[in-house]
Amino acid sequence: MTDKKSFKKKIKSNIEEFGYHVTLVTSSTEPRYAYTIGLYQKFGLELVFAGGIFYMKNQVLSIFKVIIDELNKEKELSKVDVQGLGTFTLSKVDKSWSELMLLGVYDFFDIDEFKAIQVCPDKDHFTLDIPDLSKKFEQSTEPVWKWLNNDLEYPVSQDLTVVTNLDALQGEPITEIMRWEEDEFEMFAGAGPDVEKEDVRVVPLATILSIDNSISDALKLEVGKGFWREDRESNWNNWG
Repeated sequence: MTDKKSFKKKIKSNIEEFGYHVTLVTSSTEPRYAYTIGLYQKFGLELVFAGGIFYMKNQVLSIFKVIIDELNKEKELSKVDVQGLGTFTLSKVDKSWSELMLLGVYDFFDIDEFKAIQVCPDKDHFTLDIPDLSKKFEQSTEPVWKWLNNDLEYPVSQDLTVVTNLDALQGEPITEIMRWEEDEFEMFAGAGPDVEKEDVRVVPLATILSIDNSISDALKLEVGKGFWREDRESNWNNWG
C-alpha cells in the first residue's frame, strides 16, 4: 500500500512539473511498452507506444515529448514528424487493449473509460513487436502480445532473454542461434559477428518465438551449443 501511495505521489509530482508522467512497462514475456498518465486532464487522451524495440527508452521519451508539444499547438493530430527518429501515426486504441495495458491511467484518475492513442512508427522503423491497437485484442491475431493475459506455454524459465538484431525483429529469418547461458540465447538474422552494436536488442524469448515459431527447436539446445541454417525453409544444422 505504501509503495502504491508513493508511486501515485510521484505521478502527481511529474504531472505538476512536466504536464504528464510516463510509465515504462517491461516484462519477461511481452514486449516493452510505454504510456502517459496526465494528458487526460488537458486533452482528454493518453498516449501509448507499444513494442517498437527499434527505439531506445530515451528515444521513446523524446517521441512522446514532440507529440505532446504538437498537441499543445493543435489538439487533433493524425501524424507527427520527429526529427531524426521518423514519422509517427496516431490512432485510437480499442478499449480491450487499454484495459490490459494502461492500468495506471484507470487507477490514477479512478475512471472507467478514456481515449487512448497509439503512437506507431513508419515502415522504416517498424518492428514485428508492434500490435494494431485499433482492433479488439485477440490472441490469435496478435500472438506476440498474447502473454498479456496468458501464462508462458514454453517449458523454460520466464526470465529467459534473447540477444538478437533489428533485421530479425523486422522480419528477416533467424539463421544463427547459440545458447550461451541457461537463461540467455543469441539469435541473429545473418552472421552474428557482422551485426553492428547499434542494431543489437535484448527481448523476451516469447517475443521471438511468437514472431518465428520455426526456431522452437532451439529450446532443446544445451548451454554452449548452437544451430545454423541457410534460410527459413532450410533445416537446422548443429554448429561444428
